[in-house]
Amino acid sequence: MKAIRYLFWCWLVIGLTLMLFYRVPEPLGFSNGLFLVFFALYAYSLEQKALGGFNRTIASRALFVGVFTFVLEWVGTETGWPFGHYEYSGTLRFWDGGVPVAIGFAWIGVMSSGVMLSSARTKLGRAVQVGAFALLFDLVLDPVAFAQQFWMWSKEGAFGTYYGVPLQNFIAWFLTAALLSYLYPLRHQHTGAAPSIYREGTRLYQGMHLMFGLLAFKASLWGPLLTAIAAILWLEGGLWLDRSKQKQSI
Repeated sequence: MKAIRYLFWCWLVIGLTLMLFYRVPEPLGFSNGLFLVFFALYAYSLEQKALGGFNRTIASRALFVGVFTFVLEWVGTETGWPFGHYEYSGTLRFWDGGVPVAIGFAWIGVMSSGVMLSSARTKLGRAVQVGAFALLFDLVLDPVAFAQQFWMWSKEGAFGTYYGVPLQNFIAWFLTAALLSYLYPLRHQHTGAAPSIYREGTRLYQGMHLMFGLLAFKASLWGPLLTAIAAILWLEGGLWLDRSKQKQSI
């Protein structure tokens, strides 16, 4: 647990510094894909910790999410459904051709962190929250990834775009995350021993927004930058309210 935490944050700081002030050396191009793997492993480890240790059901569910979304992304690149028409560059790949394996890992991270952050008491409410967390993240991620040429979008068949990204993509992100959330049991992260995991999951989600928000600033993508700031402040306000409630209950 500690190892993946330190690895993730060190990778984020080093990679972000290079992308902001220099560039990632070509021989280290694979590091972009590895970062998404570390994101997934960190979020997954927090999910495991919430249940007190390794759980085969969680492992099986993560594997399903990774494989399902990988296949969905492959369908997307081949048909333009459900995300729109796009193709991946070689930046995130560990080898040539096809959808990068790191994309399946990224979806594991998105789902594990979104479920951890949800405070809903019903699966329907949780689906809406998880879909919203995924959508918020993609409103920052996709324009930056497009600017960085991680993948390239086409306007073919698009009924509108946001910084060059078809609006269809954001709808698909919300629906995919919302539907996949039904695979996860309801857990209330704000009670018992769970608050510490909830806080760490919040920091992880904020860290991803901070990274892509700063890259948005560098690329003069003001909408994604403001979205990242709003998401960070919103979650920070939630942590502040939780701390206030805990103090009042003592």
